[in-house]
Amino acid sequence: MSKLYFYLILILILSIVSCTDNDLQPDYKFVPTDVIIKTKGYFTIDKVFEFINEFGHDVEYVHNGIYNSDLPSDSLEYVLNYINSKPYTNSDGWHASGYVHYLTNRITVFPRLFDIKNSGYQEDWLHTMDVLKLIEKTDAEVSGYVIYFHVPEGHEKEWVEKFKKYDFVEWAELNYILEVELN
Repeated sequence: MSKLYFYLILILILSIVSCTDNDLQPDYKFVPTDVIIKTKGYFTIDKVFEFINEFGHDVEYVHNGIYNSDLPSDSLEYVLNYINSKPYTNSDGWHASGYVHYLTNRITVFPRLFDIKNSGYQEDWLHTMDVLKLIEKTDAEVSGYVIYFHVPEGHEKEWVEKFKKYDFVEWAELNYILEVELN
């Protein structure tokens, strides 16, 4: 009888040890085609554009960029109006926001760039940065761009793994659907 217990325990231990990380993780549902990545802070917007242009994937939007303007602090409204007049900076009620920092008196803005796979929009954004004297903030703890890709359906997990291999990618993940139960 003791040999039977020994073999059962051995089988149990071997089955646990042979599991991969993926076997131990729950199989959450995710939105088909959605893969979201975040770049490291030093990775500037021109490099983001080069990166997304390497692939045939649609890009719903790029966000999390932080920009300071060297224009006078009383130009905040002008800067925001200029940015929000672009067809690629507002969608579904989303508009760029910003403020004047109380200590530095510098304008800081937070645009979201929609449909930015469009090379004309990319060129226009780089031109807009020049016009508005926008400087990317690459040294903040939260610096780095979040890119919302649409990849071929059924290949989302493969693309997450491909994106993770780039040195400048901080993280890559699926767009998980989690159910919330309210009691």
